[in-house]
Amino acid sequence: MSLLNKNVVKLIKKVWSFEEAFEIFKMPFPNLIKEAQLIHSKHHNPCKIQISALLSIKTGACPENCSYCPQSSFYKTDIKKEPLMDLEKVIKAAKIAKENGATRFCMGAAWRGPNNRDLERVCEMIEKVKELGLETCATLGLIRNDKQAEKLKQAGLDFYNHNIDCSKEFYSKIITTRRFEDRIDTLEKVFI
Repeated sequence: MSLLNKNVVKLIKKVWSFEEAFEIFKMPFPNLIKEAQLIHSKHHNPCKIQISALLSIKTGACPENCSYCPQSSFYKTDIKKEPLMDLEKVIKAAKIAKENGATRFCMGAAWRGPNNRDLERVCEMIEKVKELGLETCATLGLIRNDKQAEKLKQAGLDFYNHNIDCSKEFYSKIITTRRFEDRIDTLEKVFI
């Protein structure tokens, strides 16, 4: 059993020593994939998939300039700007997703990050979606502080999706309205 498998089988580690991380880094890529598959199979039925649904709860006019994103206000696209959705519409969409077999419901918003007022509304959405028996996921951009992260946790958020986008060295070539470190800071805050 490799170092990776031994450590993951014990528990999911939040902090790895440099030596542990370097041992994994040195693994040949096919071996790393095999180890990941073995670990996954120990905890999940390899013949079963999870169905997730994604809803844009706030669309368009994002102040970020991610070069790949049609929701950015920096580019001319056909995306219409829509404000944060009403709770009733989100719940209706979540019910439809569940009826169609989804077990996870993810809510995404096109903004730099939520202000406190919008976060309260999103937390209410999370609570109501949880009441339907669905796992909750959110992709809300940058989380400003630990208090916001704690509110998401208290609302029952199960997963926070936050893409790194690319390597630190290449980051400024595709996004200039935020720093690579801003993304990492959010990941550290929302590590639920």
